[in-house]
Amino acid sequence: MAKSQIIKDLANGSIDTQIALKRTKVLLQEFDDERLLEWVNYEIEGYPNDVEVPEYRRISGQSFCSYIKGTMSRFLKYSNVPLSLGNMPENEREIFYYANMRESVGALKGTIHEYEKKGTSIGRIIPAEYYPYIAKCNNDMGMVIQSAEIQLNMPQILNIFPKVENKLLDILRYLEKQFGNLDELDIDVDNKSEQELKEIVNHIYVLIYNDQSVTIGNDNEFNNSNIASSIKTEN
Repeated sequence: MAKSQIIKDLANGSIDTQIALKRTKVLLQEFDDERLLEWVNYEIEGYPNDVEVPEYRRISGQSFCSYIKGTMSRFLKYSNVPLSLGNMPENEREIFYYANMRESVGALKGTIHEYEKKGTSIGRIIPAEYYPYIAKCNNDMGMVIQSAEIQLNMPQILNIFPKVENKLLDILRYLEKQFGNLDELDIDVDNKSEQELKEIVNHIYVLIYNDQSVTIGNDNEFNNSNIASSIKTEN
């Protein structure tokens, strides 16, 4: 059987990832299973703040800050230097070295293009509410942080696209094996028994989530409860 055009296009890189996602969504809608569509929808539209992101969208980075130290009349200014977390507990440090990329595939490509034109790296701002706690962990309340951000690992961000495309290829190849050529974006689920359809759906779940991609949650964003408690105590 000849390979479906969408598979060939995706394999040789001649189709945009966003378009491939939309075409896959059309095929998966035939199963009338909302959960099956979640991953595709989130990649197309972006991941809401209350939704866990896949592991491949959890990006590491290095934290930098600008701060002043001294008195109002006599002080030193440090610009864009590595952020020291001092004696901050290990279980609280992670949110300063990782960020969740929630943008849709299309928006993420646009963001990367803009940053590449500027010649700068993609970053995530560290909220100012954490600055006093960072100073406390450094045993230096005279450290006045003016700005701080995580500069993210660009190769890891770029790797989001092949991760998504590889999952799409696995799904499409499996659908082609079960239903034949996919060029018409139409599969005949009526020719399968209820049990067969259940097994197909379960197999697609595995193809999407087999890397435990839904286990990474909001603990990797700026809402760490331990830090929040420390900030409240300081206030």
